[in-house]
Amino acid sequence: MAPGVNTTDPLALSVHGNNPQNLLETITRQKIYGCRYWKEDCFGLDANGVMSKGVELKYAGSTFGPAHAPSPFICLILKLLQISPDIDIIYKYIEQTDFKYLRVLGLFYLRLVGSTYDIYNHLENTLTDYRKFVIRKSVQIGDAQWEVNTVDEFIWELLNDKEGYVLGISLPRLPPRSVLEASHKLRKVDDKRRKSDLRGDNRVKEIVKHKRRMERIEKGLLKEDDEPSAKKKKGVGLFKKDKEVGGGGEEKAAEVKAPKADSVEFWNEERRKLGLSDLKSK
Repeated sequence: MAPGVNTTDPLALSVHGNNPQNLLETITRQKIYGCRYWKEDCFGLDANGVMSKGVELKYAGSTFGPAHAPSPFICLILKLLQISPDIDIIYKYIEQTDFKYLRVLGLFYLRLVGSTYDIYNHLENTLTDYRKFVIRKSVQIGDAQWEVNTVDEFIWELLNDKEGYVLGISLPRLPPRSVLEASHKLRKVDDKRRKSDLRGDNRVKEIVKHKRRMERIEKGLLKEDDEPSAKKKKGVGLFKKDKEVGGGGEEKAAEVKAPKADSVEFWNEERRKLGLSDLKSK
């Protein structure tokens, strides 16, 4: 391998006072430098080349498997750190809506290298993206190697993860949003309303939750008759059942009257419980 292939572009600016590539841990960088995807697909890429590769991504993730093999996603992140393209190019990655993995790539890179204002401004403006994408987990637990997430949930993790780890990568510390609110760089949002204002109403969240539950049922991870809450059993919430719609849009609840004691219907029900035939009515 030619010397200088893995070195940072001389024109690249330092990020948080360090070499941009050092934002990824040394062991992760060494794994990437030695993988086939880095040597064959990332060699000589510029920002446009990374964009083309980002369009081809099928999942996001860092390293996976017992050998901690690097994913194409994290290889492209390191390539961006190496070439340090103009930040406006990263904004284009984020602003386009046709390719979700290219957007996720730009969001994750911006979270690593961006200023506090740029991170909050651009990530919060993308919180209305509810598309699903696939994540390959770093640690496999049983057969749960893959995870389906939504772009808005992923952004929320980038902004609010308390441990500072997303996709198994340590993120630079992000000051609280209140700091920018106090300096009037961001509009002030009430804490109780922040999620609903930035991520959409509760109805959207319930729809996403219901779709995820149906996916678990299809995979056999959850039984269809397992109710997530007592509200659904009562027919309260988004997906109401056991109601008939009559003329004029009025809902008619099914009325079931218990048979009178000592009537033929009463004794027929008791005989059915014992496996006996019904009495013949006179």
